[in-house]
Amino acid sequence: MNSMAKKIGWMLYGQGGRLVFQTIYFLGLAFVFSTSEYGIYVSVTALIVILSPFCGLGFNSLIVKIISTDEKNFPRIFGNTIKITVYTYLALLLIGLSAILLIFNTSRIAIMLFLIMSLADLLLLKFTEMSSQIFIAKGKVKISAHILNFISIVRFLSILIYIILSKLFLIFTGLINWAIVYLICSVLFTIIVFVFTLKKSEKPILRDKIKLHYIREGVYFSIGLSSQGVYNDVDKTLLGKYATLETTGLYGFAYKILDVMFIPVKAILAITFPMFFRAGKEGGILETVKLSKKILIPLTIFTFLISLTAYFIVPLFINEFFYNKYAGSIEIFKLLLPIVILRNIHYILADAITGAGFQKERSIIQIIVAGVNFILNLYLIKTYQVSGAIFASLFCDLLMVLLISILVWYKIKNTKLKNEVYNEIS
Repeated sequence: MNSMAKKIGWMLYGQGGRLVFQTIYFLGLAFVFSTSEYGIYVSVTALIVILSPFCGLGFNSLIVKIISTDEKNFPRIFGNTIKITVYTYLALLLIGLSAILLIFNTSRIAIMLFLIMSLADLLLLKFTEMSSQIFIAKGKVKISAHILNFISIVRFLSILIYIILSKLFLIFTGLINWAIVYLICSVLFTIIVFVFTLKKSEKPILRDKIKLHYIREGVYFSIGLSSQGVYNDVDKTLLGKYATLETTGLYGFAYKILDVMFIPVKAILAITFPMFFRAGKEGGILETVKLSKKILIPLTIFTFLISLTAYFIVPLFINEFFYNKYAGSIEIFKLLLPIVILRNIHYILADAITGAGFQKERSIIQIIVAGVNFILNLYLIKTYQVSGAIFASLFCDLLMVLLISILVWYKIKNTKLKNEVYNEIS
């Protein structure tokens, strides 16, 4: 128990630092750039988030499973992950560029921003996250916490360096110049983390062919994460096409606050994710659901309390810090708040499903919800713009909770029925 408390403490430190610096980072971007520029940033980065799970085809999540259940194969999956990440990045670069041209036509700023940010947040960030996942799965949570902390510190430094340079050199302004600084910081950080990972763990076997069964299983993780990215971020991408960039900036700003609020919950979920695989190996869905109940109740209470506090505090902060610049985000933020609680519930239940070996079923549900979300957003944003995006987001997060809950109930019922039949035969 003491060991678990230490692990949670370290992850809270990592995610706590991430909370602080990530908050300063996105507030700094919102403060430095106009709402229209911030709108371009929101749309471009939302597209990158949607593409991100396909970079590596879910092998980062697969690494956690391999280390938790079959550690001797770690060097092979490590090497496979590095290669598949590079290959898929190159393919996603072409797909992303096509999407940017479709959304922004021939906007030079949007194209340049995507090229720079995709290198930093598709390829380099994947390698950094891979290292973090490796250390979490190996029980070295302290190291993972430092990596998570520094991801946000690097982002914070990018905006700080940009502000300093823009004061020293008046021509050094605009999104692209900031993005270049961000990329340089990301390159340096990724090199440091990757070299450290190689020193502290088994070396990857790069000559080994990428295993087909790894790809098949990794794709399930990838589809699930991508579907999650679609229903979390497709609204921001579509707003960039069908609404004004200013409206996109206001909506993206409100949503970013929700993401920051969810960071402490992610700290706990990162720790418990490998535990679900071990529980699933021991007792299947019955054990993973038992574990999920222990996590779900306290975290749901926690998310309710922080949501209630944020409802009153965040509007005061926005008015005080940004004056009228982001006043339009306040009502959007209040309407979107239930997402924090809903997301907490379905993440935990979905991890119980994955840990029990039903990632395929989880992915199918996520694809269904992503499809519903895309169709709703496509119609509602065209017709009602930001109001449509809010309704689609709330509806789809509620739908996710409902479908995942039904899947959990069905798997428990099916398992108990099989156990009864087995006992009768015995």
